[in-house]
Amino acid sequence: MGREFDLDVLTATSTRSEQHVRLALQEACKLQLLIERTNRRYSFRHVLTRDIIYAEFLETRTRPLHRRIARVLEGLQRARDVPLEELAYHAWAGGDVRRALRYNEIAGDNAAAIHASTDAQRYYARARSLIEIDSAAYRRLTEKLDAVGDA
Repeated sequence: MGREFDLDVLTATSTRSEQHVRLALQEACKLQLLIERTNRRYSFRHVLTRDIIYAEFLETRTRPLHRRIARVLEGLQRARDVPLEELAYHAWAGGDVRRALRYNEIAGDNAAAIHASTDAQRYYARARSLIEIDSAAYRRLTEKLDAVGDA
């Protein structure tokens, strides 16, 4: 999850009950690892704390978590505003080729439309990193990368 996260997303991706998750979050707040932003939204006190915790997980454990987070966020899209960037990232980090290609390309197109070239390059590169070099999608993304690189 990112530096800020939602209790609903965390609970939906966890194997624990919401009550158990809340207790763990309260303990993390007491230890000053997290800050409770609202009743259902939390953030890491410092981004380095998140990075250190994340680094302790093996990729074999994080990939399935990212896939679950992407599916949960995708499901929440209909009910509320879910940042496309979060969905794109979690699909990519989870190795979900179909979702990563779709959401990262859309995020890249959105970034390119507002002349955010660096962001567009990141999204296009993520999407392209998961597909075959000789595919039409790879060629399309390469053209988009070239276009934002020239901007």
